Amino acid sequence: MASANEEVGVNVQALEQDANCPYSIPPSVLFQLNSEKDGEKLLKLGGVAGVAEGIGSNLHDGLTERDDKSGVTTHRDAYGANTLPEKPPPSFFSMLFEAAKDPMIIILLVVAVVTIVLGAAVPEQRAHNGWSEGLAVLGTALIVIFIGAGQDYSKELQFQKLNKLKDNIDVKVTRGGRQVLVPNTEVVVGDILFLDTGDKVIADGLVVDSQGLVLDEASLTGESDPIKKDPTNDPWVRSGTTVNEGSGHVLVLAVGPNSEWGKTMALVSEAGDDQTPLQEQLTDVAAKVSKMGVLVAVVCFLALLIKWLIIHKGGDVKKINDNGPLQFLLYAITITVVSIPEGLPLAVTLTLAYSMKKMMRDNNFVRVLAACETMGGATAICSDKTGTLTENRMTVVEGWFAGKSFPAVPAPEQLSPALLTLLKYNGALNNKAFLVDQDNGTVDFVGNRTECALLVLLRKLGFDYKQLRDEREQDLVKMYGFSSARKMASVLIREPKGVLRLYNKGAAEWVLRRCTALLQPDGSTIPMDQAKLEEMINLVTAMAKRGLRCICLSYRDYPANDPGRASDFFEDANLVDNGLIAFSIVGIKDPVREEVPDAVRICQDAGIIVRMVTGDNIHTAQHIARECGILVDDCIAMEGPTFRNMPAGDLVPLLPKLRVLARSSPEDKLTLVSLLKKQGEVVAVTGDGTNDAPALKESDVGLAMGIAGTEVAKEAADIIILDDNFSSIVKSVLWGRAVYMNIRKFLVFQLSINLVAMISAAVGALYGGVPPLNVLQLLWVNMIMDTLAALALATEDPYPELLNDKPHGRSEAIITGLMYMHIVAAALYKLFWLFACLYGLPRVIDHYAVLGKDEYYQDYCPGILNDKNFNSTLQNELCPIMAYCGFPRGAMERQTTLCPLFNEWAAKNQSSVPSDQQAAVCISNPKNSCPRNDELVKAQAAMDDEYDRELLKTYKPALSVLFNAFILAQVANAFVSRRIGLELNFFKGLSHSHIFNVIMLLITALQVVIMQTPVSFVFKVQPLNGKEWGACIAIGIGAIPFSWAVRLLAQAALPMAGSSSNWLAGLRGSRASNITASGAGPMRQAANQGRTLSGRTASGATATAAAAGGSKTLSGRTVSGPNGPNHIVQFNPVKTLSGSPVKTLSGTPLAGGKPSFEVAGAGAGGIAGGSQSGRRSPSSSSKVAPHSPVKPGSPTTLAWAGQP
Repeated sequence: MASANEEVGVNVQALEQDANCPYSIPPSVLFQLNSEKDGEKLLKLGGVAGVAEGIGSNLHDGLTERDDKSGVTTHRDAYGANTLPEKPPPSFFSMLFEAAKDPMIIILLVVAVVTIVLGAAVPEQRAHNGWSEGLAVLGTALIVIFIGAGQDYSKELQFQKLNKLKDNIDVKVTRGGRQVLVPNTEVVVGDILFLDTGDKVIADGLVVDSQGLVLDEASLTGESDPIKKDPTNDPWVRSGTTVNEGSGHVLVLAVGPNSEWGKTMALVSEAGDDQTPLQEQLTDVAAKVSKMGVLVAVVCFLALLIKWLIIHKGGDVKKINDNGPLQFLLYAITITVVSIPEGLPLAVTLTLAYSMKKMMRDNNFVRVLAACETMGGATAICSDKTGTLTENRMTVVEGWFAGKSFPAVPAPEQLSPALLTLLKYNGALNNKAFLVDQDNGTVDFVGNRTECALLVLLRKLGFDYKQLRDEREQDLVKMYGFSSARKMASVLIREPKGVLRLYNKGAAEWVLRRCTALLQPDGSTIPMDQAKLEEMINLVTAMAKRGLRCICLSYRDYPANDPGRASDFFEDANLVDNGLIAFSIVGIKDPVREEVPDAVRICQDAGIIVRMVTGDNIHTAQHIARECGILVDDCIAMEGPTFRNMPAGDLVPLLPKLRVLARSSPEDKLTLVSLLKKQGEVVAVTGDGTNDAPALKESDVGLAMGIAGTEVAKEAADIIILDDNFSSIVKSVLWGRAVYMNIRKFLVFQLSINLVAMISAAVGALYGGVPPLNVLQLLWVNMIMDTLAALALATEDPYPELLNDKPHGRSEAIITGLMYMHIVAAALYKLFWLFACLYGLPRVIDHYAVLGKDEYYQDYCPGILNDKNFNSTLQNELCPIMAYCGFPRGAMERQTTLCPLFNEWAAKNQSSVPSDQQAAVCISNPKNSCPRNDELVKAQAAMDDEYDRELLKTYKPALSVLFNAFILAQVANAFVSRRIGLELNFFKGLSHSHIFNVIMLLITALQVVIMQTPVSFVFKVQPLNGKEWGACIAIGIGAIPFSWAVRLLAQAALPMAGSSSNWLAGLRGSRASNITASGAGPMRQAANQGRTLSGRTASGATATAAAAGGSKTLSGRTVSGPNGPNHIVQFNPVKTLSGSPVKTLSGTPLAGGKPSFEVAGAGAGGIAGGSQSGRRSPSSSSKVAPHSPVKPGSPTTLAWAGQP
């Protein structure tokens, strides 16, 4: 029942904190103010400044690291830490209970208990330890339960530990007047938190200043519309929300459980993890195998029961627990338990948990379990350039400064004072990044790396960007953040003499088009005419071809008061960023990571196509792509606008050759991912920006950058690449393939045992004799197969050869043709030796001969009758009758002197002993029973009772060898299962598989204990001698050369399949290289019908236009042109659709009419089919993309990537 305080909404915890609070605003008042968004109380406290003073903070300098009232520690003690109460770890006993809830385990336990009770209660059963097998089964079942619970418990702890890392992020706060990075858990009430586009808000607070700050509060309110935040109209900021656009500073008011997000999380519990696709597939496999196992178990039970009923003439209640129906039921249940491969889902969970832990060391933080396995099937990777393929340590290395080009960064004295002023304020104020100087002399970049490069440039020119920001902080009017659409960022600053100055920076070719003048060395300006623009674009192109990112810096002055200007003029960045004066173009070098070319080559060898998707200039992108090995012969580089405006009919055939998409927008990336998925590809995509979130979600595996990525991108991603390095992505592919391969190894191992267990049980029951493996032995096999083998094979580390195979893609079955071959081969080997030991060994070697009925009655009768309390006279009389007179044995000797009745009947002048038992035994009165016959019947019953026990005793030597050889063969098969292709070296990498080696040693050691110690009595085996151990070891190890022979035969047989490549691919399990997904057909059909990818008809709906390839773009818009939509668009290699000379997106005319997307490795000529005549230029390269024809009507033009 709620307390009175809870009913009236009093925060009891906050009241308790008030007593120890050294500040004028206690926690209870502060938290209530924040919770109720009380504007009136906020005004009474003096607004944001008053609240900051009341909680011991400073709006400009933030908190300090000192131990006084301004320190972080004091605030944490007073107002609480930014951590939520941890979910308690799972209880081992709850895991134990869950493991014991398995229906088959419950049935097994019940039958075992019944067996124990009957074995102890019935005197005859008690005399033969009838309770012992039930007790052993009970103990083994409990061990299985404990081991399963232990593994689940360990797995839950591991996942809980990894889940904690999901919420750990670094945030920017002001401490002691300096902007620093701290973990979100270290943020306290009173901190000044800096928010930027893409950030996740990690505490409640009040807006101190806003530069177009807009938050998405859908996670809290459910409202999809973003909310503008500013200190006046709506200053309340809530944790759990994200920054859609803009930036600003926030005074933190509540953290942890006192924040609104913390209160919400306290009311909800975490949902359980869904099954991954691989787990679902394996669950289906397990269900099918289980049904087969249940069928075999039912057949075995019925066969044994019918046989028992026939032998015992309808049954004997006294024998129900003496190798009777109860034992048959126990045997059938055990077969069911063994046949159910419950280890399959366990193996997936184990390998995923193990892989997630190891992947952290390889800088892959897995947020979604399914991504581990999906990454292994990736066929395409769309990668960012900056920071992923390059080092992301950007440095200004050359530039154009006010009319003069410098091959290196100029000294300050080489630049005019006016130019230095423009550089310092644009670089410092139009910038959100900052530098962190480490004690060892290194400098860490925080924020956008391009902006960091400009800060380093300012340092080289002798300026302190922090001081400049402090000096002009009050003059800042508005910031316009960078966007993918504008490719630029600006800041509006109030200058003296009634002037507002706009400082702008951005992609050079974009900014130059908005410029109307160029600054000269003497401070004057010259107009930007068409010739000057082309000259500057050529300058930018030359720098871009050297692999430099080109950033243009510009400015513009506005009058502070202009009556003719609209009141909301400065709200629209597109209006403001016009009429600019360019004063500098800097070339920023970002070297390719040393390991990237090798990593790209590895991906290509692994059948994975790597594409670069970047917002950079196409020339810069091509230069970097060639360095990385991405852009190779016959491959295409394309610009974003060309890509998005291209009709579907032209674009789809080009996709296999597309390697670089430059000047692309997030929408282009999303479109590319969607197209590739419709082509049947499994696509992995990297992203770092907020706008990349849709593409990350759309992809099969979203990879967010851990350093440069925004929190929105990380939330949308499946895996976070902690070091932003492409080589770490390759490692994730390797781990993904290892997960898939480990599961396949375990499948081969387990299903071969399932097959052997079911076949041997069925043969044993139907053919007769004794079951090859008893209940306890089957449970030991089950423990090896499900639990220990899952741990051994599921935790093997990846090996480089995994990347030599083609990706398995979407449609490949989990069990391939080669795997079926290995499963059947391993099962046949084990079945051969199993039946050889069971049926062949007793017939070949006398030591293992089993007891026959004749031998039993001849040799064992006196001892058994003596144990049954028959006197010696009866023993001497009845035993020969049962052994030699045909009652029941010795019918052939009945008419010989071996049968004592023969002499008796001969004395009465009878020619032969009658075949009827009563007539033969009761000589004086053959028609009526006599005491002698009654005793004979009792003796026969006594002998029948003991026969099965004595038979099993004589089978024990052979069954002991069988059991030991079978287990050692399983150990050898585990080694063989480490490689499930046609490899012959099963031991490669074994020295690194520590868990595997330990488990194999453990199984072998436990088997020795089972065989050679008193435990053997429980398992119904006997200790083996040296020769027998040698034979068992030879049989076990023989599985290895047998597998070699099978693989060599397969290697010889595969080439004999001739041209049947489909059969070969099916057997190998490889994904066909020319796979056509379901999505590709409709796309091509739409293209042929003159439709766009959206399915809409091209405008100008004439058959002629459709035949021309369609005139609608991917977005569904009509192709623009002076002739209108009904005109048939003809390809002109010299002009664009508008009739203007062909230019790149940057505006540079292409020499000789060369078009705007480029094919690598080609010469300076045209592309086949590119001219009206269809003839190739003599200078054109012979390396032409065969699937990239240019059709009439294409709203784009083509160019060779090989052009200078």
